This record gives sequence, C-alpha cells and structure tokens, in this order.
Amino acid sequence: MEVKESVKFTTKVYNFLSGLGMPVSPVDFSQTAYVIEQTKPRDYEALKRVVVPIMARNKEQQVLLQQIFDFLLNTSEDWEKLGDALGVRHIDPFILKESAPTIAKLLDWVNHPELFYKHLQELYLELHKRYEDRMLNSGYMLLAEALELDRPEKELVVLGRALELAGWCPEDIAKITAAIENMLTFIRRNISEFILNASKVAGLVTSLHSHEPKSGEKELWNIPLSFLSKKDIETINQIIRSMALRFREDVKRRQYGIATRDISIRQTFRLNAGRDMLIQLGYSKIKKLESPLIVLCDISGSMRNYARFFMQFISIVKDTFKKLKVFVFVSGIEDVTMLVKSKPADELIDRIFADYREARSYTDYGNVFRQFSGKYLGLITSKTRLLIIGDGRTNYQYPGDDELAILKKRVKDILWFTPDDQFSWFTGDSEMNLYSRYTDELFVVRTLSELKTALQSLLTV
Repeated sequence: MEVKESVKFTTKVYNFLSGLGMPVSPVDFSQTAYVIEQTKPRDYEALKRVVVPIMARNKEQQVLLQQIFDFLLNTSEDWEKLGDALGVRHIDPFILKESAPTIAKLLDWVNHPELFYKHLQELYLELHKRYEDRMLNSGYMLLAEALELDRPEKELVVLGRALELAGWCPEDIAKITAAIENMLTFIRRNISEFILNASKVAGLVTSLHSHEPKSGEKELWNIPLSFLSKKDIETINQIIRSMALRFREDVKRRQYGIATRDISIRQTFRLNAGRDMLIQLGYSKIKKLESPLIVLCDISGSMRNYARFFMQFISIVKDTFKKLKVFVFVSGIEDVTMLVKSKPADELIDRIFADYREARSYTDYGNVFRQFSGKYLGLITSKTRLLIIGDGRTNYQYPGDDELAILKKRVKDILWFTPDDQFSWFTGDSEMNLYSRYTDELFVVRTLSELKTALQSLLTV
C-alpha cells in the first residue's frame, strides 16, 4: 500500500468528519500524514491503527472513526464494482438525459461518489438544522425525498420504451433495467449507512457543546444516550430518579382510584339514584397496574447507557408492579430480579456488569430467546407484558424469530425499546425489521426525551 494512497484515504475520512461539523484539528491531520509517511502501513487495517488514535480524542470518537473508516473503505470498493457492472455507456446520452434525468444524475454519482457524499452531507446538515431531533427519526425518508428517489422507477418505464424505439432488443433492455435497479438498491443502502454514521457524528458534535452554560439541563433531553460524558450521566441519573418518582405517583393515583375526567354514565346514575334531578357527576376510575411485567434487557457494550438508565428507573418503581421479573442478556440470559429488588439504584447497574459473566461477549438473540423459552415459559400468562430492550443486532447469528413467535402467542403484548432508528434496521446485522413483526408497541429510544415517552407505555393496562 503506497503512502500516497494512505494519505488520500485519510483525507476522505477527514473531509467526511469536517463536512458534518466534527472538529478535527488540521494539526492532528498533519501529524497523521507525517506518521503515515514514517510507518508506511501495509494495508488498510494497519492504516486504521495509525489514524484512529491520533485523530480521536476519546473512546467515543475512536469507535466512531473506526466505523466511518470501514464505511468509506467498503463503499469505495463497492462503487468501483458497481461502475464496472452497470455498462450503461452504450446508451445514447441524449436518450438517457431526456427520458430518465434522475437516473442520469445517479449514474454521474456512480462515476464520482465523492460528489454524492458531499451532496448528502449538505442535504443532511440542512435538514438536520430544520428538523432537529426529527431528522434522526425520519432522515432516510427526508433525504430520499430530497434526492427524488421516488422518480427512477417511473423513469425506468420511459427509458425502456425509448430504448425500444432506438432499436434495442428486449433482452438488452431487461439487462440494463436490472442493472439500474441494482444501482438504486445500492444507493438507497448507502444513504441508510451514511445516515447511521452522520447521526452519530451529529450526536457527538452536540455532546461536545452540551456543557456550554446557556444550554443547561434542557440540552440533555435531546443528546443521544450513547454520547454522554460522566458529568452528563450524573445529571441524567438525577433526572431519571425524578421521572421514576413521578411514575410512582401516577401509579399510586391509579391504585387509590383517583378519578379521571371521563364521565361514567353508570356511576353518575348510581350516585344520583332517588333524586329528582342529576346534580353529581360520576367519573370512570383508572384500573390498577396489575399486569405482570417481564423485562429482557441487552447489556452489551452498545447498549450500556440505555441499560444503565432503564435499570435505574426500574429499581425505583419496582414496587409499583404486582409481579416483576427482570433478566439481562448478551450471549446468554441471567435472572437479576433479586438484585433489582434488593440493591439501590446507584449500585445496581455496576453490580450487574460486575457479576454477569458474559457482559463483554457478543450478543446472541437466538440463544437468548431459546434459553428464555426453555427455562422461563412457565412464568408467562395471558396477562403478562413482555418488554425487550435491545438494538436487535444479532452478529449475523440465528435471530430466534421462531421462539419470539411462540412468546407472542402466549403474552398479552410485547413492547420493544431500541436505540436504532428505522433506517438502520435494514443495515448490517440488524434484525429489527424482523422483530418488529412480533411487537405490539415499538419505541425508538435514542434520547432521554424518547425514553420518557417510551416508559409511559408501561402505565397502560
């Protein structure tokens, strides 16, 4: 691997980060180029080991840089393969531009992918500024709409007719149509992968500015929970405690039958029986929180902050559920109900990470669902609510959907909290699109604000 090639690829990484507002110092970049010249890395893995420690200032940035490094490396090779496979050079440029202008634009990007990513960055930053948090939840749809990706399917039909009039045989038209459809799939996948990385950069950039005096506690509600400093975590621990205490008060109101503002006809007539006129209204009472709750919580590295805050919450509100069972998992499952019920909230998560033998192994949802179905199926009744907290990333192993289907038939409902936005459910080893078929309520929980909304679902009867 030549030094020139190494520096060129490092420049790609630098431009990607800079384009999304990540403050990478030019001095760091110059130092990286110097170290590359001195060490002369033999391959991209060696280059990554040189680049990441210099350009990253903390562990969060190191993980982010490694992911962006792999993303740009893999897609660079894929763009070249796609350009070779398309073979659209035989199409008359005039026919292509007149009948399929959007497809013509996408084909230009195949030849110049750096322009494609630059355009994506500009669109992303513009949309992110306009929509703020909502950009992270519907980023793919917004970018796809901005790039007019709904048009190529219609243009393919027009292009096919134009090629037929130009004398193309049906077989060649079918081949070129299939090649363009593959290109569209590839570009859509690249947009999803891009947003996944861009949202992490945006979240990290936000967290870098989260300590400014003007932002205060309000900023913390919208920072991704995976990008928090120790100081942020201490503040959010206090917020979680307040949320949990309010939750307990809400449940207490239900248990003591505090009336809602929904008028009950039956109760009204009962209160006013024997009177000449109705003078006192009766209101419906809220049912007690009686459904047994079973929690399955992923505590792998990518889920650690999410697990931390949820476990803190559940340990404070544990006495509000008539029946509660809590399990943690990574590659296997562990019953931590007694820990949840006996340990204070500030000790619980550290004790779980210390005691659980497989906390640093790879997530295996298939094995987890098999173990749960084999050992704990007897805990489930038709009133049981099953809450799963996890990103649905299986490390390309069996997803356990057969076991999840069995659980779905036995429980009252399945709730799922995931930190991954919907656009990332189709990328890498994610099986969230599959798991979503078996859930009754699915919440994307990236921030404290979204966690609060999701936790309110536990109040429904």
